[in-house]
Amino acid sequence: MEKTMEVNERDVIIGLRPRKDFYSGKYIHRGAHLILKNSKNQILLQKRSPHKIWNPNMFNYAAGGTVSDESYKECIVRETEEELGIKVKVKELFKIKYFSPHDKGFHKIFLAVSDDNLSYEKKEISSVKWVDEAFLKKDIVKNKADYTPVFIIGIKKFFKLQK
Repeated sequence: MEKTMEVNERDVIIGLRPRKDFYSGKYIHRGAHLILKNSKNQILLQKRSPHKIWNPNMFNYAAGGTVSDESYKECIVRETEEELGIKVKVKELFKIKYFSPHDKGFHKIFLAVSDDNLSYEKKEISSVKWVDEAFLKKDIVKNKADYTPVFIIGIKKFFKLQK
């Protein structure tokens, strides 16, 4: 059984727990997320599998929870290779905190650029698509329910940093 890192309210590591424990919202986890762009300056959206417990069928970044004693950066590099089939060099952007009744976590957002062919993991992702920033800025407002809350918070902060 895969163990996920548990942290406290200050993002200090407490230990490891089974992944299923975090779905109750009683424990705090870490997540790593990747804003993946291509040379056309488009952003990759991945639609989460309908079988996911958190946010099924919603658009999100490439993402994953930290396991064992890995860092946020190690996590996103591993997850990108597992979920999208590519190796990328990532740049750390910022960290956000997202606490809801059923999901509590600290999330580091990274950026990478790649034009490599994607080979996404079907059990994790139902589809992927590249979108222009202008479209995404409008769509996260117009169709907010189609995107994970952590994606909306992070991508809005990313857009503000680019100004």
